[in-house]
Amino acid sequence: MAKAKKHDEEKVKEQEQQDEETSNATNEESVSKKNEENKNNKETEQIEDKNESNNEEVEILNNRLLRLQADFLNYKSRTEKEKLSSYGNAVSDMILDLLPVVDNLERALNADKSENNTFKEGVQMVYTQLMGILDKKGLKEVESLHKQFDHNVHYGVAFEASDEFEDGIILDVLQKGYTVNDKLVRPAMVRICRK
Repeated sequence: MAKAKKHDEEKVKEQEQQDEETSNATNEESVSKKNEENKNNKETEQIEDKNESNNEEVEILNNRLLRLQADFLNYKSRTEKEKLSSYGNAVSDMILDLLPVVDNLERALNADKSENNTFKEGVQMVYTQLMGILDKKGLKEVESLHKQFDHNVHYGVAFEASDEFEDGIILDVLQKGYTVNDKLVRPAMVRICRK
């Protein structure tokens, strides 16, 4: 009986040892499963973080591209405006240089009042032709005679008293003023009524 009891104790110990080994194996499996799950979770988080950072990079690059496109469109429109402006300035400068010629032609036409003079007809044809060309380039005369004085387009050089007109009305145009494409290139030199 002592042997049987010893034998039973050994079996119980073996059973306990087996149970402990099984329990340890189960614990090791659950720990390894948890470790693997944690590892998978970390990998998933890393992948999600990479996706988020990639999405952020794509968004940053898209924004940069949009800004570059907008900058290019602004540059293109600005250069077009500058080109038109420089062309307009060149035309204005050329016309400004020709205005004394126009003034002299007008004086020549006004000086000779005889109707049968071929010289006057020649000057008249040159004057008409020149004014036609300048008109095509955008030259317009500033309307001044008997108009209200406007310091933006008129240059007052003298005052004169007159009962016929109101105060501030232009009595006489001493030199015509001109605009090119609605830009003033020379103000009209005028005499103004003052009461």
